[in-house]
Amino acid sequence: MKKRTYYIILLLIVVLPLLYPITLLQVVEGTGEEEILYQTFTQPQELFSVRWVHSVSKQPVIETYKINKDYTVGMHEMLFTENGPNLPHGPEGGTKWEIKNGVFRVYNYDLIFEKVPVRIGQVIANHTLVYRDKEVVLKDIDRPGGFVHIRVNKTPFIKYLYKEVQLWLKTK
Repeated sequence: MKKRTYYIILLLIVVLPLLYPITLLQVVEGTGEEEILYQTFTQPQELFSVRWVHSVSKQPVIETYKINKDYTVGMHEMLFTENGPNLPHGPEGGTKWEIKNGVFRVYNYDLIFEKVPVRIGQVIANHTLVYRDKEVVLKDIDRPGGFVHIRVNKTPFIKYLYKEVQLWLKTK
């Protein structure tokens, strides 16, 4: 009986952590398959950015997002040095603007995403995910011109491990 109890406890010690849900920031293929291309641990209230170069004005743009408690992603702020096509031209929808040292800061967004869509630039844009001082160049994990989503997902630890092994094998 003692041996059986010992094995049950050992099994629980091994299995339960594998079933524990963890929160991940993921980049997934965006055309329907949602294949996971990159993932890392995260938690609500943290920020991540997508940095890119504007194709017309050739200026850097930084879009910063905040991970919400319900695992949605809110637009936090956008930084750029001059107006251009497809960039904000002035306060709208409750946003606020600051201009300091030649940098436009647009904030106070009321914009929430289930997953953030990103069309990866083919020539100039060089879209890069920046999170916890780590940079992931999106064209290196998908393809220039590709379409990805950045999302937050809660998943069992064992599923995370399985996908990490797949990603590791893919890079070999």
